[in-house]
Amino acid sequence: MRLATALGALALGAGGLTVTTLPRPAFPGPAAAPSGQHRLVLVSSHYASPGIVQSGQELRAGPDHFLGLPLEGGVNQTGRTTFAFYGRDSASAHLILALDNITQKSRYAFDFKNYVWPPRIRPADREFVYESVVWAHEANGALYVENAHLTYASSSYGQNAYITAIDLKTRKALWRSPALVANANTFLVTSHYLVTGYGFTAEPDYLYLLDRATGHVVDRLLLPNAPEKITWQGKLLHVRTYDHNLLVRLAGA
Repeated sequence: MRLATALGALALGAGGLTVTTLPRPAFPGPAAAPSGQHRLVLVSSHYASPGIVQSGQELRAGPDHFLGLPLEGGVNQTGRTTFAFYGRDSASAHLILALDNITQKSRYAFDFKNYVWPPRIRPADREFVYESVVWAHEANGALYVENAHLTYASSSYGQNAYITAIDLKTRKALWRSPALVANANTFLVTSHYLVTGYGFTAEPDYLYLLDRATGHVVDRLLLPNAPEKITWQGKLLHVRTYDHNLLVRLAGA
């Protein structure tokens, strides 16, 4: 934790850092099935013994606490920026702090506390539907953020598992995706698309392709079970699900 301690001192000691609290967003419903040319093409699918997939915890970098909240994970998304997530515990992260890996200074911070509670909740499931920050990626002046809870979609009436695009210059949302497209531990950003994944017990499990400019669903690919991690393997997408490893080709990335 020596790196975390060093970054923490610099981050919290940097003057002028403003935490942007985003206003309450819309909570769109799920998208209709996309039509048109398929761009996600399955190359291979193999059984793999189930295992625990971490969402970047092994890359813990950042101050141990920020605004009084403990660090819940750090992910180095862009090579230059480390994103650190904060909340009361591992299921309630709502703050994102971006740290410059070269200058070791804070770049910006966002509070997604207005994003975490869906507008409709089944009373018996309230403790499970906090839509925490799961993953973040910065590209070309935009920050893409995943919020999701890990229980049945019906617990929040299908209003769960979103991607939001934030303009880093204006600190305002550019778009919000349809629901139920992103609760995997990671997602990818390409020149034209976001590659995300959603699934849960007794629900359909899909890999999704979102238009990077609008957040609209362009394509989806049915998976054997819930996706956990999406990474590149050469020029192919590697998708780790609960008990499968899949390779997928993305046409027109």
